[in-house]
Amino acid sequence: MPTINDIAREAGVSHGTVSNVLNKTGKVSIEKIRLVEQTIKRLGYVPNVQAKKLRQGAASSVAVILPSLKEEKYLNLFSSIQLNLPADQRDLFVYQTEDIAAEEESIIDSLRLSSLAVLVVVSCLSPGCLEKYRELPCPILYVDRRPTHLEKNEWFFSFDAAAAGQEIIRRCVENGQRSIVYFGPESHGSSVDLLFDQLQQAAFREKLRFRSVSADYKLALNQAFDLARNSGTCDVILTQSSVCTAALLSAFRILQMPNHPPILTVGDSVSPAPDAASLYQLDYGTLGVKIVKLLPSLSAGAKQSVREFLSPPKGFPAQFRNVRRMPGEEITMLTLDNPSSQALRDLLPEFEQYSGIRVKMIEVPYNDLHAQLSLIGSNFTYDLIRIDVAKFDSIGRRIFLPFDQVPIRPEELPPRLIKGSYDSYSHLNNRFYALPLDPSVQIFLYRTDLFQDAKLRRSYYEQYHERLTIPTTYEQYLHIAKFFTRQYNPDSPTLYGATLTCGSASFIASDFLPYYLARAEDFCDANGRIRLDTPEMIAAMQQYHEMEQYASKQQWWSDNIKQFAEGTTATTVVYSNYAAALINSRRSNVVGKVGAAVIPGHKPLLGGGIVGISRYSKKTAACKQFFNWYYSTEVASLLVRLGGTSPIVDAYDDFQNYSVFPWMTAAKKSFGLGRRGLKEPIPRGFSIQKYEFAVGCAVRNVIEGLMDAEEASKMAQAMYDTP
Repeated sequence: MPTINDIAREAGVSHGTVSNVLNKTGKVSIEKIRLVEQTIKRLGYVPNVQAKKLRQGAASSVAVILPSLKEEKYLNLFSSIQLNLPADQRDLFVYQTEDIAAEEESIIDSLRLSSLAVLVVVSCLSPGCLEKYRELPCPILYVDRRPTHLEKNEWFFSFDAAAAGQEIIRRCVENGQRSIVYFGPESHGSSVDLLFDQLQQAAFREKLRFRSVSADYKLALNQAFDLARNSGTCDVILTQSSVCTAALLSAFRILQMPNHPPILTVGDSVSPAPDAASLYQLDYGTLGVKIVKLLPSLSAGAKQSVREFLSPPKGFPAQFRNVRRMPGEEITMLTLDNPSSQALRDLLPEFEQYSGIRVKMIEVPYNDLHAQLSLIGSNFTYDLIRIDVAKFDSIGRRIFLPFDQVPIRPEELPPRLIKGSYDSYSHLNNRFYALPLDPSVQIFLYRTDLFQDAKLRRSYYEQYHERLTIPTTYEQYLHIAKFFTRQYNPDSPTLYGATLTCGSASFIASDFLPYYLARAEDFCDANGRIRLDTPEMIAAMQQYHEMEQYASKQQWWSDNIKQFAEGTTATTVVYSNYAAALINSRRSNVVGKVGAAVIPGHKPLLGGGIVGISRYSKKTAACKQFFNWYYSTEVASLLVRLGGTSPIVDAYDDFQNYSVFPWMTAAKKSFGLGRRGLKEPIPRGFSIQKYEFAVGCAVRNVIEGLMDAEEASKMAQAMYDTP
């Protein structure tokens, strides 16, 4: 088998050069990289991965020890750590113990200590295990089960057990459940199970009967049969284990006990609980994110004053108690046909189940939607109307009923609505008329495999003398777009480096304006007048025209996504509500290769729609029930999971969402930076729609070669100034 020395001799380079190529350090010229790669291929060299790790020496691996990967909460915990851990920095290993002390001790003994950077563990906390953990040189992160005291190299992650215990017992009292059986372990080693302890204390305060039945993973089914046969006197069975819940349901089914006591599982789940059981949710995915965020400081040896991290429980699913039932009522909703409306349509049967109100959705294309708005009146209306944010200032007062006449007070709705410039699309003259329905924001998507490729990174550096990184300015973006355009770089793996959206004038303006806003603070001059014929506008148009050489020009945002998904372009800027199509592996060539960031210039435009009640609607009470349902965290997360968007910020913090959609974090950041239209105070008579139409028409003439940027800026000014 050929060695590195053989490759170096055959290629006529040093041993160090070959090593740098194999380790993808980026320290070798592109010519030598190609020469070494050709030699490796010709000689049939196969690198020894284990030897490479031993040579690197530094501890870089993360080990996770769990009771069972059959347990949904622990599977979610591990999945979260795996998805959020930087793949190019660490190796990840997982072990399961079945909660058997001897098995856990054996795993500890087998760990490769030389490469272990940190250990995350849900331990049975036997004296032997605890002693072995404290002999390890790396940080230990305990989850759920806490030793009696934490030593200097130990941390603890779990949930607020007191809050969870009180809420669960309170729900039992509300349901008239006076006799409770807890099915599961009461303690681990010398440590009392924190949640069990809090449940027991809360039950005692409420004077409920509370007894426990021991359970473990190996014998869960056997113990479930014993409990099922003797469950006749209890009102509810509590368990912290999806494995125990499944065992109980099997026992009740086999024993033909359809009228068994209800089961309440305290844990985590990616799917709804079965009809025979309910769930009190603890978000282990988010817990995993918190663990990963702590790791860099542990690796750097930074002192951590906080040793315990307790997350609030997610709790019971919403019961929509603020939704008043109005059986037989029907309301109509005019909305845009887009991914969010399709997701909402799938969820409306649930709204009808809780409220008795049927929502009849009329989904139309963009131009048809706004054409119908001119017809709205006392003889022709809908109950709920969704309009584009850019049109609110011009038509909001004409078509919407002020919320104070319903009455609806926005402060009664969940307080975690997305903050930022969307606030200005809820009120006019200090009166609320609408709320964000399906907000979106421009985000930058890029191919992670291309940006991390050592050969491409070296080639880019040699060409531009700067690193190939996510662009923060449009000057950097132009370099990247040109580099990934095959016409200008024959070695580019993609035809184009970017995309432009060149459909209607409003689309072009939306695509272009971040270039301008990166140079100008606002659309007004120092005297508060709208100016388009400015040096900043001319320079932005010239920059946009240059980008056109390196971009795939498309009509609509979904077309940009299609090009990016097919692998035609290396990057794209799109509105976030169109990005979900990228995860469809049957139609996408970039699944698992997508990164997301704030757009260059950090001045994204807000998009999407707002919703209000038609001022001619006769069904305002039913519309109010829709708002009470729609603006809940549960509906928000489901909308996002189905490919839509939501104005509730919790949906962007939900691990189940951003583990599927890698752009969620970038979208959340971008909402805080985003805007549409002017900063206040807004000049009298200003119209976003008119402004963007003038800009879009002018920019189109530039990219079609009909005008230069200076002529186009004067044309835009004249169009805007025309009454």
